[in-house]
Amino acid sequence: MPGQTLDVARALATHLSQHGIASLRYDKRGVAASPGDYLRTGFDEETLDAQRAIDALRGAAGIDRHKVCVIGHSVGATIAIRLAAAQKWLAAAVLLSGAARSGLEVMRQQSERIAATIPWWRRPRRFMRIQDRERQRLLESRDDVIAVEGQELPARWFREYMHYDPAPDLSRIACPVLAITGRSDVQVDCRDVEQMGRTVCSEFTGYTPEHLTHLLRIDAGPPGLRTYPGQMRRPVDAGALNVISAWLGHRLARAVDATITQGI
Repeated sequence: MPGQTLDVARALATHLSQHGIASLRYDKRGVAASPGDYLRTGFDEETLDAQRAIDALRGAAGIDRHKVCVIGHSVGATIAIRLAAAQKWLAAAVLLSGAARSGLEVMRQQSERIAATIPWWRRPRRFMRIQDRERQRLLESRDDVIAVEGQELPARWFREYMHYDPAPDLSRIACPVLAITGRSDVQVDCRDVEQMGRTVCSEFTGYTPEHLTHLLRIDAGPPGLRTYPGQMRRPVDAGALNVISAWLGHRLARAVDATITQGI
């Protein structure tokens, strides 16, 4: 997105490499050098692309196919849920700023939480009405791309995302799961971590750090989108990165033990 460099994936990859964990990242369709049409790519296709990336990683030289895990941030966490439910061989799944409810519920809740940060003189109720109307237009659309208030939106992507409910897939995950959502996350409710813990049947670890935002930065001020530009100029929270690498290191070591046991 123009002017928005979250830098979460690069920070994660750099940190994990310092702890002996390799990673694979890629640009979405139609982004940078990746072929394809970003606006016409659906949510299901994005999930398929992620599955293909995992398949490629498993066959790469120097990669232990028994120690492959998936890490997703924001909507990427939703994709990670889908992958972990379908691929029982995954060693672990890490869900960062993820949701335990349908995409439609997430988007409605986001509008409510953002509206709560808007001063009364900027008409938060009008903001909510506009958001509701735009979501309905996306749900009722049949085209891959539609224009909303002069801006082209990936309508197919939004329809597929809003219709997807992660709860059934969460209950089918067999690998260990780590979920982290900050209490200052304005886009996802940190209480979803507790809901994930009740739904996941495998080993589950959940954290809801104080002052951690959706961008995985620490911000002690009131949660809100207006602080995002300043947050993006700061590094990803080292505490969250350390939790991820320590948790993954322990689970991947256990994955080796499990593989050896199965081979006997």
